[in-house]
Amino acid sequence: MSAVEVLDDGVSGRWLVTGACGQLGAHVMEQLAHTGAAVLGVGARPCPGAHGTVLPLDLRRGDDLDAVLRRYRPTHVVHLAAVSAPGQVALDPRRGWALNTVVARRLAAYARQEDAWMLYPSSDFIWEGTARRRYREQDAPVARSAYACTKLAGERAVLEENAGVVARFSLLQGDPLCPRQTTWTRVGAALRAGREVPVCADEYRTPLALTAAARVVVGLGQRRARGLLHVAGPEVLTPRDLVARVAEGIGVVPRLRVISRRDLPGGAERPANMAMSGALLAARWPELAPGPLRVRPAFGVVIPVYRGADVLHRSIGSLAEQEFPGDLHVALAVNDGEPRTLRAAQRLAPVLRAAGARCAVLLTPPGRVPAINAAEAVLPAGPRLYLDQDAVLSPGSLTGLARALAPGTGTHFAVPTVHIAHTDSVVSRAYYRTWRSLPYVRQSPATMGAYAVSALGRTRWPHFAPIRSDDKWVRWHFAPEERAVVTTASYEVIVPRGPRELVRARRRYQKGNDELTSLPMAHGDGEGRHRGVVGALLRRPASGAVFLGVHAAAVVLDRWSPR
Repeated sequence: MSAVEVLDDGVSGRWLVTGACGQLGAHVMEQLAHTGAAVLGVGARPCPGAHGTVLPLDLRRGDDLDAVLRRYRPTHVVHLAAVSAPGQVALDPRRGWALNTVVARRLAAYARQEDAWMLYPSSDFIWEGTARRRYREQDAPVARSAYACTKLAGERAVLEENAGVVARFSLLQGDPLCPRQTTWTRVGAALRAGREVPVCADEYRTPLALTAAARVVVGLGQRRARGLLHVAGPEVLTPRDLVARVAEGIGVVPRLRVISRRDLPGGAERPANMAMSGALLAARWPELAPGPLRVRPAFGVVIPVYRGADVLHRSIGSLAEQEFPGDLHVALAVNDGEPRTLRAAQRLAPVLRAAGARCAVLLTPPGRVPAINAAEAVLPAGPRLYLDQDAVLSPGSLTGLARALAPGTGTHFAVPTVHIAHTDSVVSRAYYRTWRSLPYVRQSPATMGAYAVSALGRTRWPHFAPIRSDDKWVRWHFAPEERAVVTTASYEVIVPRGPRELVRARRRYQKGNDELTSLPMAHGDGEGRHRGVVGALLRRPASGAVFLGVHAAAVVLDRWSPR
C-alpha cells in the first residue's frame, strides 16, 4: 500500500469523536456540524461548550465503550482523546498508555471489523531531533519519552489493522471552543496584561491553526484516506517566533524572555527539531494543506434572547453582514424557556456560521444576567460586545469597536452611536428626542442595547452581578476617561411604544438604579451628570414635557405601588 490510499469519497455516515471537548476535538465537532453529518461526541465529563452532543464516558472502561459502538455504529471514528502532554504521561504512564494506545487498539479493531474509517492523531514528539531538514513520513521515528512510546504504539495498532489514517500533527495553535485553560489562553492573557512571557528559541516546529487541523481531519474522513500523513504548517518557527506572531495578531508589543527548551518541564526529552514536511498531504489534496499561520484575535458577542423570536433576525442579520477581520464568536443565550424562541435561535445560528462566525445556542436559566453569565462561559478571552436581540449594527461596527478597544488605546468601555428605529408613536419619538439631547447621555456614554468592553477591561469582574441595569453596572467599572462613543459604529434599536410602555420601561430603569446604589462601585457618572439638563428640556418644550411626564408617572406609580 502507498503511504496514503483513498478508498471512498463519501461524506455521509455517522461520526464518533472522542475527546470532543478537547482543543482539536471541539473544532472538529464544529466543522462536522457545518457539513450536516450525524455526530456523537465523547468526553470525560459533561460539556459546557454548546458545540454538539457530547456523551460523558470514561474510555478506559472497555465494556462501556463497546456498548456505545454497538448502539451508535459509527462509520467514522476520530480518536482525539489522549494524554497529550509528555510530562503528564511521564507522571502517569498507565493512564497515558490506556488512552493513547489501548483505546486506539480497540477502536482500530472495531473499524476493521465494521469497515469503518478511523483517524488516529500522532505527534511531532516522536523524532530524534537532530536532522537539519524537515522530517518526512518515511523517516524512522524514535521513542525518546514515555509519551512518544504510547503514540508510536497507537500508530502501529491503526496501521496494522488498516483501520484508517494516522495523522502526525505538528504544534496546534488557537483558542479552545470549550472553556478551559490552555497554553494559548495563558499566553494570550499574559500578553494582554503586559506580563513577561518565557519562550524558547532553540526548538523548531511547523505549527498550524486548530481550525486548519480540524478541516484536515474532516477532509480526510470525507475521503476515507488510509495510511500515514504529516499534518504540518508550511513555516518552520521557534516558540519565540510563534508567540511574537500571536502578540502581533492581538495587537500588543510582547515582553519576551528567551530560555532554552531544556528549562521547560521534561526539557531533556524535547527534540530540538520537530519540524515536519506536509508535502505529501499538499500533493494529494492541496485544498486541505494548511496555510501560513495567521493569528486572528477573538471577539465575543453576547446576545441574551428573551421572547425574541420575531426580532432576533435583526441583530443576527447585521452581525452576518459585518466584514470583520477577527475571529468572531457569538453566544445566543435563550432564557425564556419558550420552544418558539429556541427554534428561532437555532434557525438563525447557521446564518452566522455561513458568514464565518462561530455561534453557540444556549438554553439558560431565566433572567438576563444568568443568560449573560452562561454565554460568557463559552466565549474565549478577548473584547466583548453585549448586544440586544433587536439591535441592528451598522456595517463596520465590529471593526470600529475592536479598534477603539485595542490594547494601548486607554479605552475599555465603548458604545456605538445609537439610532432609534422608526415608531408611529408621537410620544415615543418625543421622549427619545429629548433623551438623546441630554448632555450626560452623550458624555457618559449611556447605552440602549449595545456596549463593548476591552479584553483587559473584562478582567475587572468575575461574573455579572444579579441586577437589572447590567450596562450601567459595567460602565461604572471604568473611569470617565476610559469610556468612549465610537462614531464609526452605530446601532438601531426598537424603543417602547406609547406612554404605557415608556412608563413601564422607566420604572424598570429606576429599580435598576436603586439596586446599583446598594453596590460598592469604583466609578459613577459624576456629580455633574445633571448639568445642562434644564437647557436641553427647554430647547424643545413639548418633547421636554413628554420626557418629564413619563418620569413623573414612573415615580408616582412606584410610590403608590405595593412593595
